[in-house]
Amino acid sequence: MTQRHFEQQGVFHVTTNAKHKILWLIWKNIPETLIDNLQMTRNIQKAEVYAFCILPDHMHVIVRPGEKGLSAFMHSFKRNAMKDIRSFRSGRSRSSATERRTDIVQIMHEPPLRNGESPIALEWQKGFHDERIESADQLENTLAYVRCNAWRHGLVEAPQDWPWSSIHFPFIVDPVEIW
Repeated sequence: MTQRHFEQQGVFHVTTNAKHKILWLIWKNIPETLIDNLQMTRNIQKAEVYAFCILPDHMHVIVRPGEKGLSAFMHSFKRNAMKDIRSFRSGRSRSSATERRTDIVQIMHEPPLRNGESPIALEWQKGFHDERIESADQLENTLAYVRCNAWRHGLVEAPQDWPWSSIHFPFIVDPVEIW
């Protein structure tokens, strides 16, 4: 069910988490799928995406959702991304971006199963956290926060070293308006 927030229009910093904080968002092929779905949702919803960063257990997006609003944007993104992830994990189809960034970083793979274990269920935590951006200063600070997030978590030595950030996907992000 779509989460409802009081504010639906404007520019938002959105954080969405993996259920139980399982570190699955950067397993092989998953970041590409998330990025493809972010781009698809942006186009379908007629939204603007200004920045994103995919981390092992959560994802940040700075977005101006389309006419249907923030809840519809996030619901569409999360639903379609999981549909695609489940599809390629079960051996069915996979989008064209499969191996796009494997040269930059060693990709985390799903841990092998031990006897008697069942596969890990990859799911989003219900809902998402959002913060409406009200000023140019707040937007500038939030853009820097998202772009540097992997570095702040100690995952890389410099922000530009993290491959799953909008820094490396300029064709997906929209230019930021000067307020």
